[in-house]
Amino acid sequence: MSQAHSYSIRASEPSDAAAIHRIKTQPGVYPGTLQLPYQPLSATEKQLLEQPAHVHALVACNEAGDVVGWGGLIGNDRARTRHAASLFMLVDQDWQGRGVGSALMRAVLDLADNWLGLIRIELKVVHDNAPAIALYEKFGFEYEGRLKRETLRAGKLEDVLAMSRLHWPRRAES
Repeated sequence: MSQAHSYSIRASEPSDAAAIHRIKTQPGVYPGTLQLPYQPLSATEKQLLEQPAHVHALVACNEAGDVVGWGGLIGNDRARTRHAASLFMLVDQDWQGRGVGSALMRAVLDLADNWLGLIRIELKVVHDNAPAIALYEKFGFEYEGRLKRETLRAGKLEDVLAMSRLHWPRRAES
């Protein structure tokens, strides 16, 4: 029997750097992503301090206020691709399978659909990251292709799946 959890979602802050860095470097997190295992905390601090306006990053916090997930959108600043953004998401290895990803995804998609007016959200995921793929499919992401030997993981070239979600409400009105 799984326990229901409530998560608060908010914009990430520079003060979240240590918590996000801890998640990014967990052995139960980085192998399923395109992240490197060894990253300096200073790189995450710089990333959060110098976050460009087209990056919209959110954190999920548990009931104790601890950051247990990080995700968001990296928008495009080029005129012909402003309708699209790339999704990123990481969930603390001890909180995976407990609804953190779903809570973050709901907030990210609300931001994309109702505040940023995005039509296309795209992502890349390592081919064997079944929990992440299931989450993406649950929220309407569809498989677009397989990039053969796209990423190096533990000395082996792995395939990466390209997925996207299209949301164009005006199309239905036409």
